[in-house]
Amino acid sequence: MITKLTTDQVFKIAQDYKEKYKLSGNIDFTQDRTIKAYNGFDGVKGVAWLVLVSIVPTVYEADDEYTIIISDEKSEVEYIIDPNGQYYCPHSKGSGGMTNEEFDAIFG
Repeated sequence: MITKLTTDQVFKIAQDYKEKYKLSGNIDFTQDRTIKAYNGFDGVKGVAWLVLVSIVPTVYEADDEYTIIISDEKSEVEYIIDPNGQYYCPHSKGSGGMTNEEFDAIFG
């Protein structure tokens, strides 16, 4: 698979995004499974990078990590899959995640 971004660049994009939107958790760059590229992923055109972010789960969270989805083509975060498997997009309008229109645009 040919990618435009390196794992170092993907790590920086994810880390900058976490800081900008004050997201919790840690990205353990030393583990192979933490940053992986895939040919396409739920609404991402071309190569998608999945970055796992470890968190301490609360009673409201089903898992101990969330995933940042990054477009290789755009070199930017597309969305997040939270610890409960819900799609979330802090950079979109409003703070409540994706609007129905945004969700439909990504996932058809």
